[in-house]
Amino acid sequence: MNILRPLPKEELNNFFSEHSLKVIQYFMNTSLFAQPEVYQNEESLPIQIPKEHLEQWFVQALQVEAVGAGSYPIDILKANEWGADVKMLSCKVDKHDNLTNGDSGETSLAQKFKGTGISLDDMFKQEQYQEIIDGWTSIWKEKLVNVKTDKNIDNVYFFFFLRGSKKESYICAFEVDVDNINTETITQRDTNSKVDKSIFLNGVIDAKYGNSKIYKAKKRLELRLKPKKLLDDGFLIAIPTETPSKEDIYQLVQNKDKFDKYIKNKFSKFLDYSKIY
Repeated sequence: MNILRPLPKEELNNFFSEHSLKVIQYFMNTSLFAQPEVYQNEESLPIQIPKEHLEQWFVQALQVEAVGAGSYPIDILKANEWGADVKMLSCKVDKHDNLTNGDSGETSLAQKFKGTGISLDDMFKQEQYQEIIDGWTSIWKEKLVNVKTDKNIDNVYFFFFLRGSKKESYICAFEVDVDNINTETITQRDTNSKVDKSIFLNGVIDAKYGNSKIYKAKKRLELRLKPKKLLDDGFLIAIPTETPSKEDIYQLVQNKDKFDKYIKNKFSKFLDYSKIY
């Protein structure tokens, strides 16, 4: 049994009602409106959304409260029920703007390795792979057990906002089996392979839907998802996405009529109320 269980759409719908998705759509459209235009001959920029803003999307969409700061294990809280860490990951798409089989960007599950007085680099050199896994497993479990106790909650989740496609963004969620985080469940994946920079792990997530590793250079426990497989198997909710136009704004502002027309079209594209409700 893996630690992270993806929520199918019927379970996602228990969190993300029709109105919740409209809230997400509203916030996303206002954020996209503020993304900078690029010149016609340049590649479109990746969508940039501050983590604090993303957390507020979910606070309002799910009618919960924001908690913690910085490295606190959860970002949002449903009092006496559940807590969740909110994350955004980038996705890879092909030339037709469809999700590929590639991994998403990475996110951290745990940082600040304590070990046993030996540095993480030295433990890698000495091939103390199981000790490294034991150390990270303990760190990850301790912080989640503590937050369950501190906040009096039964369940912990990860909520992901997946960006990448010019036509759709996605939401998915994973339930964290905190009680099952242990060194019997989490093991080294490639025991016969030479470990250089990372220890890939079994037991964190189904290999169909992602992978987890202990990354030596960044000194953290990382997670990547496989968005296309999650989409194909019904674990993603799609959110229609518009892409900022490519324009030379300096040239536009020299002609008031052209600039006024551009702004009106931009408002219609991103902030037309009828497209949200």
